[in-house]
Amino acid sequence: MKNYLRAAIALALTQSSIALADPPANSAYNLDPQNSHVEDATSRGIGMVNMITCIMGSLRPDATVNDGPYNALVEMQKCDPESRSSTDNASGAVQSNQFVTATVNSTRTSNSDPMRARIWLDDPEAEGAAIFVNLSASAPPTAANPYGVFRVDYCGHGADPGCMFNGFLDGAASGVSFFEREERDQGGIGTKALRMSATSTTSGAGAMQMQGPNESASFSFAYNADYYRRSDDNGEQCFARDARDPQTGMSVWRYGLYDSVTGARVERHSGFPIEYTHAGNKYQGYLGYYGLSLPPAAQEVLANGDTIDKVDYGNGNTPTRTPYTVMKAGGKLTKYTRHTRTLHEIDQIKFTTWVGMEASGMFAGAQTNTQYEMNWDDAAGTFKVTAVMNCGPNGCNTQALPQVQSVAASFWAPRGGIQGWSNQLGGELFVNLLNVGSPVNSANVQVAYRSQDLVYPSQIPSSLYCVRDCPTAASMSAFFTGAPIDSPFAGLTANNFQPTLLGNVVAYTGDTSAAVLRDVNSAAVVVSASREQLESSPQFRNGVRTGKLFVNLADAECSAGSNTYCEWRINNLDVYYQWETGPNQYNQFAAVKDSNGQFVNLDPPLQVNFNVPQGAAYGQYAGQSIVLQYGGFGDLWGLPGICVSPVTNQEVACEGGEARYVPSFVIPHDSTQGVVTANGTTYLVKWLEREIRFARKNLSVCDAAGLTVPSGITLPTASDLKDPSDSASDIYIGTRPTVTSAPRVIHGEVMY
Repeated sequence: MKNYLRAAIALALTQSSIALADPPANSAYNLDPQNSHVEDATSRGIGMVNMITCIMGSLRPDATVNDGPYNALVEMQKCDPESRSSTDNASGAVQSNQFVTATVNSTRTSNSDPMRARIWLDDPEAEGAAIFVNLSASAPPTAANPYGVFRVDYCGHGADPGCMFNGFLDGAASGVSFFEREERDQGGIGTKALRMSATSTTSGAGAMQMQGPNESASFSFAYNADYYRRSDDNGEQCFARDARDPQTGMSVWRYGLYDSVTGARVERHSGFPIEYTHAGNKYQGYLGYYGLSLPPAAQEVLANGDTIDKVDYGNGNTPTRTPYTVMKAGGKLTKYTRHTRTLHEIDQIKFTTWVGMEASGMFAGAQTNTQYEMNWDDAAGTFKVTAVMNCGPNGCNTQALPQVQSVAASFWAPRGGIQGWSNQLGGELFVNLLNVGSPVNSANVQVAYRSQDLVYPSQIPSSLYCVRDCPTAASMSAFFTGAPIDSPFAGLTANNFQPTLLGNVVAYTGDTSAAVLRDVNSAAVVVSASREQLESSPQFRNGVRTGKLFVNLADAECSAGSNTYCEWRINNLDVYYQWETGPNQYNQFAAVKDSNGQFVNLDPPLQVNFNVPQGAAYGQYAGQSIVLQYGGFGDLWGLPGICVSPVTNQEVACEGGEARYVPSFVIPHDSTQGVVTANGTTYLVKWLEREIRFARKNLSVCDAAGLTVPSGITLPTASDLKDPSDSASDIYIGTRPTVTSAPRVIHGEVMY
């Protein structure tokens, strides 16, 4: 059902699976399905529909017909296109899995009656809010009716009566209709309407309209087996529907890793479902490597020493529960372990770096206190600065410089080298340029990059020191309550890359019993500000992070006997630390202990190396080796990105209006080139969910094919809406059943 609905709305091309001979033919590598969907300018109008239909598929009402009501967990990041395509990758914040709970009751009276699913879904955006859904499915897709017969009606409720948003998606022999009405946060009402007809599985036409206080857009479109034509406020566009066209854009959002011999999935022990009971209320959630995911109401009352139950589905039809004791803190410590490459080996790999007051000597027009994107150009023997990083309330993006600037390696020699961040090297990096010569022998210049591990309380060092970005309880409190200071960091430490006197070094002590760092006044270094207060300072909306923390003062001495301390010296250490704190679950430490008082350790993401194949499709990364992170099946990240226009599907600057950030290339499904390695082991990679962006063609191509957009299509209106939460409605789903058993479905997987 999920795939049929998403195909209908996103104009999906195909779903295909390619079998390779190397692993066994019956292995997961060969049998796991691959799904493709088309991304188009019209997609922004049906984003909620795609999200809802993804959620519906994740609840598996088709697999539980007449089994009675049950609870299910949905991992929201996997269904939210805004989450997966976020450009906020400059801060390095890693969020824990976010699961929401739904109650489902799927029934069918007889084989001649439709399947009906009544669904109550917790709204992840608002505490105490819920989405009421009625789903009816009567017939599967056929050649004559490619979308089947179905209807989904939904209503989102808040604290006030009435629907905050109300919509429906209807599939019939005449085609697909969609309408949604929602109250906007900034006031006013927004509506979206779509009607699409299909004469076969390969051709159809339709129209869509979006209206709101600050937007108005209309689309009409038509497609046949070969081409797709769209008309909107930007004029008409013609596209080829051939995925083999070299101008077709593709991006993958989910990959799986597999054993290179058996073809079995590579799983990580990265977390497990949990239940938490407080004041008679039972909450479903998930404990992952990066923290706890629980509904807001549960997270607010969860305290140290509380008991949660691990839900284990490995023993047949009766899940078992194992009690664990929660340990929770308002911040967390991460350990960074050093790995090295040479400057030659990171040729063309992009990274960002912060430039302070010394920017005037970088290049003409360089701005102080600015983050720049750059890369080493081995052929030119210099660094190339390509863009500036801009961050705001909606995340960060790169703005290309009017022209690429060249900067000599010697510019960074006085500060020891370049401290930066690269997704393609797994995060933080340091290019050691102390005493660099000219010309630069890039094979002799060392680049350090790091793997990351969560520090458990017993592993917290007794003392740690900081010279850059060093918060204290008092400095954070002052900044977030409006004091006239520029940052939440103490003294002169904000963005401090200069030699620091001993008296200005900030010291912390580790409190293993409370799992926190304490400042010189013994106050816990945790943010007490609310999420709203952090949002008022966009650069800290993901929390507050320290600079590098180190154990021994002597390790950071700028030069022997100088009694000054430099952060760049810390890059030579095998291990350093970083503390972060904030109101979000992913800013905080959360773990559980068993009955013997031992922590349950979970697997961190696996750091893997990918040798990018040669070829124009891989751009400047062709032939390079990059570092990726594998958090578990379906979660592989770290690929470089580009921005594309939703109007033309072509690459554009990331700062341009509605530009979308997407991975810039696809790891091929190939047992020779589509492989990664980690610790001497080779794994196969297979893409699972792929986005296709049609290749743009001249309008004359669609004209010659006889493809024209329709006119005069009557769109659905608010009069077609139904409210499944209204007792007077013919689709009223009733009161949410009370279900105390463990979740039966976890994001599409039926557990028992």
